[in-house]
Amino acid sequence: SAVILLRVSVLHFMRSLRLFLPTGTIPDFSEAPFLHHLNAPELIFPNPETSNDLQPASKFTSPNKIVAVVDGDPSDMAKPVRGALDKRLNALWEDAKSRFGHSGDNGGKYFEDVANQQIKDLIEFSWVSVPIDDSKEGGYAEAREKADALLAARKATRNFIQPTWSSNAPKSSLDGARESVIPKEAYPERNDPKEKEKIENLYKNYHARRGEQLSGVDLLKRLGSPGKARKFKSTSDMAAIPFVQRLRSKGQSLLTELRSLLPSDTDDLERNDEGLVFESRLKDGFPQQELPDVVRERFREVMKGLPTPNPYYALLAADGDFMGRLIDEHKRKEDHKQISKSLAEFAGKALEIVEGNSGVPIYSGGDDVLAYLPRNTALKCAYELDIVFKEKMGRHGTEKTKPSLSVGIVIAHHLEPLSDALELARKAEREAKSIEGKNGLAVILAKRSGTNRTTVGKFNDLYDRLTKLKDLFDAKSISGGAAYELQELHHAIVKTNIPPEGKAAEAVRIIGRKRGESGVEISKEVKDIFKGWIKIIELDELAREMVVAKNLATEEEAK
Repeated sequence: SAVILLRVSVLHFMRSLRLFLPTGTIPDFSEAPFLHHLNAPELIFPNPETSNDLQPASKFTSPNKIVAVVDGDPSDMAKPVRGALDKRLNALWEDAKSRFGHSGDNGGKYFEDVANQQIKDLIEFSWVSVPIDDSKEGGYAEAREKADALLAARKATRNFIQPTWSSNAPKSSLDGARESVIPKEAYPERNDPKEKEKIENLYKNYHARRGEQLSGVDLLKRLGSPGKARKFKSTSDMAAIPFVQRLRSKGQSLLTELRSLLPSDTDDLERNDEGLVFESRLKDGFPQQELPDVVRERFREVMKGLPTPNPYYALLAADGDFMGRLIDEHKRKEDHKQISKSLAEFAGKALEIVEGNSGVPIYSGGDDVLAYLPRNTALKCAYELDIVFKEKMGRHGTEKTKPSLSVGIVIAHHLEPLSDALELARKAEREAKSIEGKNGLAVILAKRSGTNRTTVGKFNDLYDRLTKLKDLFDAKSISGGAAYELQELHHAIVKTNIPPEGKAAEAVRIIGRKRGESGVEISKEVKDIFKGWIKIIELDELAREMVVAKNLATEEEAK
């Protein structure tokens, strides 16, 4: 027998493995023809309860690293797994191609060879195996550790292969890496008499906007429809959700009025509702990406008198702490199966938690979670994830290792590239994991103007302060201006010999002098809360936390 580890990565393509593997998360090995001459592999990570967990409609989730014990030649398993991946990807690509339009002179033509090569290059697949010495009591543990080290080394070994499709064609507007496969003649030139027709046909044929260059992978994402796979809300929708929810609570049917402004043939209205409150997104519903004057005037009439929607949303990245060490400390295969089941339970609950907070899960597998949410529910989502992770994984803790969760959150503008927001979310996650003993929380506020503000600390401590500050801002009990005065006070006295009591007294005086957003004086209870905080954290850190919390609040409006 041997331990085999397989790793699957989908390059520049933020979708679950569920879209690619034919039975939902991993191939259903029980039906594979190559098992006629070899015993069925024993799955360790993931470890489904029943074969039903592997069916397409199942909510069972899988990490992108699969661990199994097999008898016979490991390649007899690895090759069919890769074949299953390719088969599923090709099926998705064929489905996407069937949706290309045939309008206008161009008729939906594209550079087919280049697109096919880009799709073929999409999946990164690697595997390793190590034989198990069954004569040893710890043969499985030793083989798994060696296999894990080999897979890590393989992952770090890059393949420097010149892409076969390289050309001088324009790059993709979405990732800037792959070449566009839409012919030049599909786009209108300056003073083109067919400008309007070509712009309309770009959308009909490729779902491309005016001047938008798309690669084969982009076309797969735009036009692929894998069965009943969920449709994802845009970052604009996510940013607008707190604003729309406030209006709905007051009985206003804003979205119905905004939808009525769109052309009758606008596609996918059901997943672009909330984002319509932004004029820049309303324009996306028009082929030429320009609002007719009458529509622009009507839009401004509908929005007149309403607060300006806040254009920021939250992107959350969470990762388990000490998981590698925990797995290494458990030597038995049976223990690993139990850990695997707990991880699957956490991943399933994580999906429910994200969706319960009006968010959209991008990935949830093993101890990793990636999701985007309305900024006002991001903290609550992080807290619930932390609670469930400790509940599921705490049962496997050892005397040396207590597993915990670290969470990074970035508050980003809805028009910024998602790749940039993802990079900041990963940075926040790293900041959280830098906390001694882990179980950290880090929040980065990435305003379009000015420098990013980062606050980081132990999860419970920082969560409690940010939540309380957020609640105070929602209740209009404190003023956002006090944060900037606290920053100025910190810079003025940081190098002085003023005792801590004096610093605290002056800080509380500033907070008390600034009335709340509602104009009401700051209460004694609120002042006492700040007194307690000032004793344990520096003024500049408290000021940063206040600025971050204000941008997490439901009532915060665009400035």
